[in-house]
Amino acid sequence: MSDASGIEIATDVPRQIPLRRNKGFRMLWIGQLLSDTGTQISGIAYPLLILALTHSVVLAGVVGTVRAITLLCLQLPAGALSDRFDRRRTMIICDTMRAVLLALLGILIVLDLASWPVVLAVSLIEGAAGAIFDPSAAAALPGIVPDGQLEQAWAATEARTYGASLAGPALGGVLFGVGRAVPFLADALSFAVSFGTVSRIRGRFRPKNEASRKALWREVTEGLQLVWQVPILRAAVIQTPLLNFAFSGVTFSITLAMRQHGTSAAVIGMVQAAIAAGGLLGAVVAPRLQGRMRLPTLVTTITLAGALLFGAAALLVPSPLVAAPVALALLLAPAANAALVSVVLRSAPEDMRGRVISTVMMAATALATLAPLIAGLTIQHASGAWAVGVFAAATAVAAVLCLILPGLRHAEPPATAPG
Repeated sequence: MSDASGIEIATDVPRQIPLRRNKGFRMLWIGQLLSDTGTQISGIAYPLLILALTHSVVLAGVVGTVRAITLLCLQLPAGALSDRFDRRRTMIICDTMRAVLLALLGILIVLDLASWPVVLAVSLIEGAAGAIFDPSAAAALPGIVPDGQLEQAWAATEARTYGASLAGPALGGVLFGVGRAVPFLADALSFAVSFGTVSRIRGRFRPKNEASRKALWREVTEGLQLVWQVPILRAAVIQTPLLNFAFSGVTFSITLAMRQHGTSAAVIGMVQAAIAAGGLLGAVVAPRLQGRMRLPTLVTTITLAGALLFGAAALLVPSPLVAAPVALALLLAPAANAALVSVVLRSAPEDMRGRVISTVMMAATALATLAPLIAGLTIQHASGAWAVGVFAAATAVAAVLCLILPGLRHAEPPATAPG
């Protein structure tokens, strides 16, 4: 079967039943909810551990930066690797590696044998395993749920991510207070559970055309070429970086501006939780929007509304009330993300899904790595209001791109999912 662009779409997918009764999706979702929460727990515990071991804020920042850069560089080859092997088996191997590594780190901490180079090595290897797991899980999704439920499934994924982001950091801080090793042992347990749930997923997850494999760099190049040739994918890698840059920059600017104003860490944490709650609520209502709003309408609406709401947020900084317009701006984000990712998955041949999704995701998040730097420089030389205003302007540019990029203007409408 082929879509309008002539790209083949796999038809050997499960029979359509409600997602809550789809055992494969349920197992993947539960395992990922726990492992995502565990990742958020260890994410806050890594810098706290480096600080406890070295008493160096700079070294803690260096470790975090090295990890972020490494993971960004690994995304393209990780996508190619996920297209080479059985995706379910790849996820199982990655979960096993992460569970063992974090358990060993926890044991070393208990024995007072952990040092910052050991923590860095564990962080990098564990992060690399996650970089391979993620495109494998995304590429496997069309083999777990029917095509018409992709939007609904990804909306549930967005809810899982926002839920983990809400609970994980706070839980990580509490567990680190109980003991330095506890957050890492908890994360190891989360990956062990994910291993168990992924192992129970049934289906065919081995990519086709294995015999025609080429050098890894050639396969990466093929993924890049395909993304640029398909109009919707090309539009996605042009427009989404600006949107993610703006959303990341606004939340970071609010944190810096409020701290500079003397706002307590507890209030700042409540503001960030309120903002994340907007995304979580958006993920809950996303299925109701499927089939009612086309992808171009969703993306254009979220960018135009985001520009206006971020402009309002600039006027409210550093008041805690700034959380309200930013949370409202996030309401449509899960629905738009679900529609976009579903179109991306449908636009890629079965044996190239990992490369396509990793390319789009890398492009979408790469520019956001500069957001903290831009926010810090703007606040230092101007103010928090100006910083939020800069990111509101970036959102307005993203809205203009929605109107002029053919790939977004003529994107297919989301498939209607069952209630």
